[in-house]
Amino acid sequence: MVKEPRLNHLYQLYVTNQCTAQELEEFFALLRNPENDDMLISLLSDTWDDTQAIPDTGLTPQFLPIHEQQANETALTKRKLFPYRLIAVAASILIVFASLFFFKDNLSNLIHPVQQQQAMSTNGQRKQLKLADGTKVWLGPNSKLNYPSRFTADQRLVSLDGEAFFEVVHDAKHPFIIRTGKVSTTVLGTSFNINAYQQKHTINVTLVSGKVAVALNTKNLIMLPNQQIIVDKTTSQLTKIDFPGAASFLHRRLGLYEYQGTALTEVIKDLETQYGIEVQMDQDLIATNFYGNLNLNEPITQTLNKLCTVMEIKWKRNGGQYVITK
Repeated sequence: MVKEPRLNHLYQLYVTNQCTAQELEEFFALLRNPENDDMLISLLSDTWDDTQAIPDTGLTPQFLPIHEQQANETALTKRKLFPYRLIAVAASILIVFASLFFFKDNLSNLIHPVQQQQAMSTNGQRKQLKLADGTKVWLGPNSKLNYPSRFTADQRLVSLDGEAFFEVVHDAKHPFIIRTGKVSTTVLGTSFNINAYQQKHTINVTLVSGKVAVALNTKNLIMLPNQQIIVDKTTSQLTKIDFPGAASFLHRRLGLYEYQGTALTEVIKDLETQYGIEVQMDQDLIATNFYGNLNLNEPITQTLNKLCTVMEIKWKRNGGQYVITK
């Protein structure tokens, strides 16, 4: 909470139209803080109380006889009628009150409009972001996140193409919504992973903690920790399954993948997505499983070397394609 003298000083400068650009920016920053609302109301009240009810002169039409003008002005003074100048001042104060207090966010938006921003990652690249509300995002390779410079609406809305892990700051009054095509994932405060690459026919939402709702058209599913929702984009079907290994996404967001008997075909899909490559393997390997850890931050050659060493298989490059054989 800001000290009262500073807000009072900036308020007086604003009312008298003497703010510099820097002072104006500081003033609106203070207005956006709800902790200063009581102080602002007090300042506005003081402004009203200090308004002097001084009658204006020259308000009586000149075509009236002099004695009638004097009598009229005397009557106005005795009865303390509201002078036009006071009405104007009162209206100005009310406008300031409405502008500063009730519409302070709108005024701030006029001076500092919300900017739409975009974060992108390339093959094998990961990025960590912190959004305006404090939400943390780990963006996977070949992914794109669109988000505002600050959240001003009833909903905190972002859009994702690719993969990202979110740690959303809790705010029950402003749900956090991630749009991936026609699919919307709504949370209040939680940690979860979304895998939603355009080239894939499914979208996977895996929940580590909290509570998440996934919606597609009129369908809506609620998921709890250690569950995963699979969205089939072709059939528009939503399927919820138990996913005991959800905590592994805490490592996957950093590019550290743990495989506990995962089908080799699934491991290869991860490599293709993360590195933006194409891998072909022998039919004899389709039924095999992989146990081990891979650091997908390393060059693809190192990753393939480790994979093939553990599996006792071989790999080679054939043009723009990687081939894995027995």
